[in-house]
Amino acid sequence: MNKTNTANFLRAGRLALALTALFVAGCQKSIDKPASTNPLQADEAKAAKDNNGGKKIGHFTQVNLVANNSEYGAAFIDPTLMNAWGIAFAPNGTAWVNSQEGHVSEVYTSEGAPTALGRVNIPLPAATTGGNPTGIVFNGSNTAFIIPGSSAARFIFVGVDGVLSAWNGAQGTTARRIAAVPQSAFTGLTTGAAGTDTFLYAANFAARKINVWNKSFAPVVMPFSDPGIPAGYAPFNIQNIDGLLYVTYAKVAANGESQAGMGLGYVDVYNTAGVLVKRFASGGTLNAPWGLAKVPASFFGNDEADDDDSGPMILVGNFGDGRINAYTTSGKFKGQLRGSHGHDMIQIEGLWAITLPPATSTIDQRRLYFAAGPDDETHGLFGYIIARMDDGDLNDD
Repeated sequence: MNKTNTANFLRAGRLALALTALFVAGCQKSIDKPASTNPLQADEAKAAKDNNGGKKIGHFTQVNLVANNSEYGAAFIDPTLMNAWGIAFAPNGTAWVNSQEGHVSEVYTSEGAPTALGRVNIPLPAATTGGNPTGIVFNGSNTAFIIPGSSAARFIFVGVDGVLSAWNGAQGTTARRIAAVPQSAFTGLTTGAAGTDTFLYAANFAARKINVWNKSFAPVVMPFSDPGIPAGYAPFNIQNIDGLLYVTYAKVAANGESQAGMGLGYVDVYNTAGVLVKRFASGGTLNAPWGLAKVPASFFGNDEADDDDSGPMILVGNFGDGRINAYTTSGKFKGQLRGSHGHDMIQIEGLWAITLPPATSTIDQRRLYFAAGPDDETHGLFGYIIARMDDGDLNDD
């Protein structure tokens, strides 16, 4: 893959401040807590055991819709799509895809075609453009998350530069900066309701915590603590699935970034008040897990699950090796998704978001959309995988 020295230099410059903050924050979190303080040891042991017996699941075809260059065979080329990260859909199926290295949120049709809006600039802590967006959510409320001097935000973003920003139509092509949190690197974002309020929840990989804001964008403190996770791990992503908050944890490398490696990862479930409910998955095939999605049994096409596991599943995507793990909703590990030939695993380099399209759209609900940053996060890829309809059993090797 051809890259110029100029491109590498610019990328290094953009990341320097973020990496410095990540490393400093990492050095400040070194207290190991004894395993005996973990109230969920049984859950952790079960998750670790279940994580070792999975099989290859399904037969899936990968369709690349948009890439930053021609080497991925995508239907559309968008040079500004670099390190595609979070995805959020409007109810009609328009896709917003955060381009972290492109400093924008791209706006595509469900087939990857450019839209009239094109893209929205994301702010830095002290500039209106040049931001580094990661997590993104759609806001359908007209009374929550009001942009100062305007109306409710429709899309809300966080970035590895510690910026929280928001957009509605009145903002034109540039999102409004809402807050800039020092020594923070936000890597995931979701929303949830607790009591009479609605909240934003952001995974802060640098500070190793979950940041929370209420519907007025005021900061709120919630516990989000699992004493059973070893020191050296940090929240990597957070997603709301059926009213519960699933949090992935990745190991922090010496340079402050996530460390890849088989078994390096955890997934916890919290309620929307930040109280730990259970350990969902530990180690096994987890490898810097980030992507989270719940899929129905129909997602697997003509394949049929074995035993009594034919219901919905929770998918967990690995940033570390690009593979997608499948679990029952109770946390039993079923295996990893495989490609259309049945033997090779689906493996998307630099895999970030995985998500189904909105049920309010006309998009095929068997599509699992993904965003990725291949080639060490310098390239961008947006597409989907879909089950082939002519293959055999779910766990057929």
